[in-house]
Amino acid sequence: MKRALQSIVLVLSLLPLSVGTLGLLFGVEFYIPVEAANPNLDSQFRFASGWDVGLAFIIWWIVPQIERQTALFRIVSLAVFLGGLGRLAAWHFTGRPATAVVLVAVIELLVPALIPWQARLARQAELAAQPRAAP
Repeated sequence: MKRALQSIVLVLSLLPLSVGTLGLLFGVEFYIPVEAANPNLDSQFRFASGWDVGLAFIIWWIVPQIERQTALFRIVSLAVFLGGLGRLAAWHFTGRPATAVVLVAVIELLVPALIPWQARLARQAELAAQPRAAP
């Protein structure tokens, strides 16, 4: 059960790592022609891309002892969920994004569904660590 959650979380971490790395390297040109951008937009995009890469590093920190990282796991899950809400807001205000972006938003909005799984692992680890009473 632990290995399965670790594997899922590691696979999911490839999204912010890859998109963040591409964003850092190519800036806003990754999505729109450079002529359509301005320095403020490119700066904000590269900053957010750096956060994405940093998020992947935080996830890698969590994974080895995922059953002991409850608070950090929940904070990261909430941050990812808030990012998904931001994508929904953008969709509402500026229109439907590309299908790939919609799929990423769905994943981001579903990440908190992993919290009960991690919580179950944390409870099991806590019970296993408790000394057993002598009969």
